[in-house]
Amino acid sequence: MTGLELRKPTQASRAGRPPRVDAKSIVDAAIAIGLSRVTIKEVAERLGVTAPALYRHVRNRDEIVKLAAIELALNRTQASGNGIDSHWSDVVRGCAHGMVELFVAEPQLICEVMNGTLGPDGEMDFVEQFLAAMAAQGFAPAESIRIHHAVAMLAIGAAVSATAMKSGYAGGLSHEESIRKALARRSRNALPLIRSALPTYLHIDPQQWRESLDALVASIAARRGETVPDTQGAGIAIIKAKPGKTSPAARKSARERTGKKRHQT
Repeated sequence: MTGLELRKPTQASRAGRPPRVDAKSIVDAAIAIGLSRVTIKEVAERLGVTAPALYRHVRNRDEIVKLAAIELALNRTQASGNGIDSHWSDVVRGCAHGMVELFVAEPQLICEVMNGTLGPDGEMDFVEQFLAAMAAQGFAPAESIRIHHAVAMLAIGAAVSATAMKSGYAGGLSHEESIRKALARRSRNALPLIRSALPTYLHIDPQQWRESLDALVASIAARRGETVPDTQGAGIAIIKAKPGKTSPAARKSARERTGKKRHQT
Protein backbone atom coordinates (compact mmCIF):
# COMPACT_ATOMS: atom_id res chain seq x y z
CA MET A 1 0.00 0.00 0.00
CA THR A 2 1.26 3.52 -0.71
CA GLY A 3 0.42 6.78 0.97
CA LEU A 4 -1.80 7.70 -1.98
CA GLU A 5 -4.10 4.72 -1.62
CA LEU A 6 -7.08 4.55 0.73
CA ARG A 7 -7.23 1.40 2.76
CA LYS A 8 -10.50 -0.43 3.12
CA PRO A 9 -12.05 -0.28 6.59
CA THR A 10 -11.75 -3.31 8.78
CA GLN A 11 -14.93 -5.35 8.63
CA ALA A 12 -16.66 -6.09 11.91
CA SER A 13 -16.63 -9.68 13.05
CA ARG A 14 -19.72 -11.81 12.93
CA ALA A 15 -22.44 -11.33 15.53
CA GLY A 16 -21.45 -12.59 18.96
CA ARG A 17 -17.75 -11.84 18.49
CA PRO A 18 -16.25 -8.41 19.25
CA PRO A 19 -14.35 -6.71 16.39
CA ARG A 20 -10.59 -7.11 16.50
CA VAL A 21 -8.81 -3.86 17.34
CA ASP A 22 -5.07 -3.36 17.30
CA ALA A 23 -2.59 -0.66 16.35
CA LYS A 24 -2.57 -1.65 12.68
CA SER A 25 -6.36 -1.56 12.31
CA ILE A 26 -6.46 1.85 13.99
CA VAL A 27 -3.80 3.23 11.65
CA ASP A 28 -5.55 1.69 8.63
CA ALA A 29 -8.82 3.34 9.64
CA ALA A 30 -7.13 6.73 10.13
CA ILE A 31 -5.54 6.58 6.67
CA ALA A 32 -8.86 5.62 5.10
CA ILE A 33 -10.60 8.52 6.82
CA GLY A 34 -7.89 11.04 5.96
CA LEU A 35 -5.49 12.50 8.51
CA SER A 36 -7.06 15.95 8.59
CA ARG A 37 -10.47 14.44 9.39
CA VAL A 38 -9.40 11.90 11.99
CA THR A 39 -11.21 11.90 15.32
CA ILE A 40 -11.50 9.25 18.00
CA LYS A 41 -15.21 8.96 17.25
CA GLU A 42 -14.67 8.53 13.49
CA VAL A 43 -12.03 5.85 13.94
CA ALA A 44 -14.11 3.98 16.52
CA GLU A 45 -17.20 4.03 14.30
CA ARG A 46 -15.22 2.84 11.29
CA LEU A 47 -13.88 -0.10 13.29
CA GLY A 48 -17.23 -0.85 14.90
CA VAL A 49 -15.99 -0.41 18.46
CA THR A 50 -16.35 2.07 21.30
CA ALA A 51 -13.92 4.92 21.92
CA PRO A 52 -12.62 3.36 25.19
CA ALA A 53 -11.48 0.35 23.16
CA LEU A 54 -9.12 2.61 21.20
CA TYR A 55 -7.61 4.11 24.32
CA ARG A 56 -6.15 0.71 25.18
CA HIS A 57 -3.81 1.16 22.22
CA VAL A 58 -3.36 4.92 21.72
CA ARG A 59 -3.36 7.94 24.02
CA ASN A 60 -5.39 10.33 21.91
CA ARG A 61 -6.27 11.58 18.45
CA ASP A 62 -2.84 13.18 17.98
CA GLU A 63 -1.08 9.89 18.49
CA ILE A 64 -3.29 8.22 15.89
CA VAL A 65 -2.41 10.95 13.40
CA LYS A 66 1.30 10.61 14.16
CA LEU A 67 1.28 6.85 13.68
CA ALA A 68 -0.70 7.15 10.45
CA ALA A 69 1.65 9.86 9.20
CA ILE A 70 4.65 7.64 9.87
CA GLU A 71 2.99 4.77 8.02
CA LEU A 72 2.29 6.99 5.00
CA ALA A 73 5.81 8.41 4.99
CA LEU A 74 7.40 4.98 5.17
CA ASN A 75 5.36 3.75 2.22
CA ARG A 76 5.46 6.74 -0.10
CA THR A 77 6.39 6.31 -3.75
CA GLN A 78 9.68 6.97 -5.42
CA ALA A 79 11.35 6.37 -8.76
CA SER A 80 13.33 3.36 -9.82
CA GLY A 81 16.68 4.01 -11.43
CA ASN A 82 17.12 0.48 -12.67
CA GLY A 83 14.53 0.39 -15.43
CA ILE A 84 15.26 0.00 -19.11
CA ASP A 85 16.56 3.23 -20.67
CA SER A 86 16.22 4.99 -17.32
CA HIS A 87 18.24 8.11 -16.60
CA TRP A 88 19.20 9.69 -13.28
CA SER A 89 16.91 12.61 -14.11
CA ASP A 90 14.00 10.15 -14.08
CA VAL A 91 14.92 9.17 -10.52
CA VAL A 92 15.06 12.80 -9.40
CA ARG A 93 11.80 13.73 -11.12
CA GLY A 94 10.06 10.62 -9.85
CA CYS A 95 11.13 11.36 -6.30
CA ALA A 96 9.83 14.94 -6.55
CA HIS A 97 6.50 13.95 -8.10
CA GLY A 98 5.99 11.21 -5.52
CA MET A 99 6.55 13.65 -2.65
CA VAL A 100 4.28 16.35 -4.08
CA GLU A 101 1.47 13.89 -4.75
CA LEU A 102 1.69 12.48 -1.24
CA PHE A 103 1.78 15.86 0.51
CA VAL A 104 -1.08 17.23 -1.57
CA ALA A 105 -3.14 14.11 -0.88
CA GLU A 106 -2.44 14.33 2.87
CA PRO A 107 -1.59 17.95 3.84
CA GLN A 108 -1.48 16.93 7.48
CA LEU A 109 1.83 15.24 6.69
CA ILE A 110 3.38 18.67 6.09
CA CYS A 111 2.45 19.66 9.64
CA GLU A 112 3.95 16.43 10.97
CA VAL A 113 7.20 17.14 9.09
CA MET A 114 7.29 20.70 10.44
CA ASN A 115 6.70 19.46 13.99
CA GLY A 116 9.41 16.84 13.70
CA THR A 117 6.90 14.09 14.42
CA LEU A 118 8.13 11.65 11.81
CA GLY A 119 11.73 11.67 12.99
CA PRO A 120 14.66 10.30 10.98
CA ASP A 121 13.71 6.62 10.85
CA GLY A 122 11.23 6.65 8.00
CA GLU A 123 13.20 9.33 6.21
CA MET A 124 16.41 7.31 6.32
CA ASP A 125 14.74 4.24 4.83
CA PHE A 126 13.38 6.31 1.95
CA VAL A 127 16.65 8.21 1.40
CA GLU A 128 18.54 4.90 1.33
CA GLN A 129 16.36 3.71 -1.55
CA PHE A 130 16.94 7.00 -3.37
CA LEU A 131 20.71 6.73 -2.86
CA ALA A 132 20.68 3.18 -4.21
CA ALA A 133 18.79 4.27 -7.32
CA MET A 134 21.20 7.16 -7.87
CA ALA A 135 24.27 4.98 -7.17
CA ALA A 136 23.17 2.77 -10.06
CA GLN A 137 23.48 5.92 -12.19
CA GLY A 138 27.02 6.70 -10.97
CA PHE A 139 26.26 9.18 -8.17
CA ALA A 140 28.20 9.21 -4.90
CA PRO A 141 26.05 8.99 -1.72
CA ALA A 142 27.04 12.48 -0.49
CA GLU A 143 25.99 14.12 -3.75
CA SER A 144 22.72 12.17 -3.80
CA ILE A 145 21.91 13.26 -0.24
CA ARG A 146 22.30 16.92 -1.25
CA ILE A 147 20.08 16.33 -4.28
CA HIS A 148 17.41 14.60 -2.19
CA HIS A 149 17.40 17.50 0.27
CA ALA A 150 16.94 20.00 -2.54
CA VAL A 151 14.12 17.91 -4.02
CA ALA A 152 12.40 17.65 -0.62
CA MET A 153 12.48 21.44 -0.09
CA LEU A 154 11.08 22.01 -3.57
CA ALA A 155 8.37 19.37 -3.16
CA ILE A 156 7.18 20.64 0.22
CA GLY A 157 6.98 24.20 -1.08
CA ALA A 158 5.05 23.04 -4.15
CA ALA A 159 2.63 21.01 -2.02
CA VAL A 160 2.00 23.89 0.40
CA SER A 161 1.25 26.26 -2.49
CA ALA A 162 -1.01 23.80 -4.30
CA THR A 163 -2.89 22.92 -1.11
CA ALA A 164 -3.41 26.56 -0.18
CA MET A 165 -4.78 27.44 -3.61
CA LYS A 166 -7.08 24.42 -3.59
CA SER A 167 -8.36 25.06 -0.06
CA GLY A 168 -9.05 28.74 -0.53
CA TYR A 169 -8.85 31.39 2.15
CA ALA A 170 -10.78 32.22 5.29
CA GLY A 171 -14.47 32.58 4.63
CA GLY A 172 -14.42 29.99 1.87
CA LEU A 173 -13.18 32.41 -0.79
CA SER A 174 -11.14 31.15 -3.70
CA HIS A 175 -7.64 32.39 -4.47
CA GLU A 176 -8.95 34.81 -7.13
CA GLU A 177 -11.89 36.04 -5.01
CA SER A 178 -9.64 36.71 -2.03
CA ILE A 179 -7.16 38.73 -4.06
CA ARG A 180 -9.85 40.82 -5.75
CA LYS A 181 -11.49 41.51 -2.40
CA ALA A 182 -8.16 42.54 -0.84
CA LEU A 183 -7.37 44.85 -3.76
CA ALA A 184 -10.81 46.46 -3.49
CA ARG A 185 -9.93 47.54 0.06
CA ARG A 186 -6.85 49.39 -1.18
CA SER A 187 -6.71 52.68 -3.02
CA ARG A 188 -6.51 52.48 -6.81
CA ASN A 189 -2.95 53.75 -6.69
CA ALA A 190 -1.78 51.12 -4.24
CA LEU A 191 0.23 48.06 -5.35
CA PRO A 192 0.77 49.27 -8.94
CA LEU A 193 3.17 46.46 -9.87
CA ILE A 194 0.81 43.73 -8.74
CA ARG A 195 -2.05 45.39 -10.61
CA SER A 196 0.04 45.55 -13.76
CA ALA A 197 0.47 41.77 -13.66
CA LEU A 198 -2.89 40.97 -12.10
CA PRO A 199 -3.95 38.23 -14.58
CA THR A 200 -0.80 36.28 -13.76
CA TYR A 201 -1.20 36.90 -10.03
CA LEU A 202 -4.79 35.69 -10.13
CA HIS A 203 -4.08 32.57 -12.14
CA ILE A 204 -0.81 31.12 -10.88
CA ASP A 205 -0.17 27.74 -12.46
CA PRO A 206 -0.10 25.13 -9.66
CA GLN A 207 2.32 23.13 -11.79
CA GLN A 208 4.82 25.98 -11.99
CA TRP A 209 7.05 24.12 -9.54
CA ARG A 210 7.99 21.81 -12.40
CA GLU A 211 10.01 24.65 -13.92
CA SER A 212 12.07 24.80 -10.73
CA LEU A 213 12.51 21.04 -10.88
CA ASP A 214 13.69 21.33 -14.47
CA ALA A 215 16.19 23.99 -13.37
CA LEU A 216 17.45 21.75 -10.57
CA VAL A 217 17.91 18.83 -12.96
CA ALA A 218 19.68 21.09 -15.47
CA SER A 219 22.07 22.38 -12.78
CA ILE A 220 22.96 18.83 -11.76
CA ALA A 221 23.59 17.92 -15.40
CA ALA A 222 25.74 21.03 -15.89
CA ARG A 223 27.96 20.10 -12.94
CA ARG A 224 28.42 16.67 -14.46
CA GLY A 225 29.05 18.03 -17.94
CA GLU A 226 25.99 16.22 -19.29
CA THR A 227 22.93 17.04 -21.33
CA VAL A 228 19.54 16.09 -19.93
CA PRO A 229 17.42 13.93 -22.27
CA ASP A 230 14.43 15.61 -23.89
CA THR A 231 12.03 13.15 -22.28
CA GLN A 232 11.23 15.63 -19.49
CA GLY A 233 10.57 12.74 -17.18
CA ALA A 234 8.42 10.78 -19.63
CA GLY A 235 10.43 7.67 -18.79
CA ILE A 236 9.91 7.95 -15.04
CA ALA A 237 9.22 4.56 -13.52
CA ILE A 238 7.40 4.97 -10.23
CA ILE A 239 7.67 2.05 -7.87
CA LYS A 240 5.83 1.56 -4.61
CA ALA A 241 7.73 0.90 -1.45
CA LYS A 242 6.79 -2.53 -0.23
CA PRO A 243 6.25 -3.30 3.46
CA GLY A 244 9.40 -5.38 3.47
CA LYS A 245 11.44 -2.43 2.26
CA THR A 246 11.18 -0.69 5.64
CA SER A 247 13.31 -2.16 8.36
CA PRO A 248 11.48 -3.58 11.38
CA ALA A 249 13.82 -1.55 13.61
CA ALA A 250 12.71 1.69 11.97
CA ARG A 251 9.03 0.91 12.44
CA LYS A 252 9.57 -0.17 16.05
CA SER A 253 11.57 2.97 16.82
CA ALA A 254 8.94 5.19 15.24
CA ARG A 255 6.19 3.65 17.35
CA GLU A 256 8.25 3.85 20.53
CA ARG A 257 9.00 7.51 19.84
CA THR A 258 5.30 8.35 19.77
CA GLY A 259 4.53 6.44 22.94
CA LYS A 260 2.95 3.56 21.13
CA LYS A 261 3.83 0.77 23.52
CA ARG A 262 0.64 -0.31 25.23
CA HIS A 263 -0.58 -3.52 26.79
CA GLN A 264 -2.67 -5.56 24.35
CA THR A 265 -6.18 -6.64 25.10
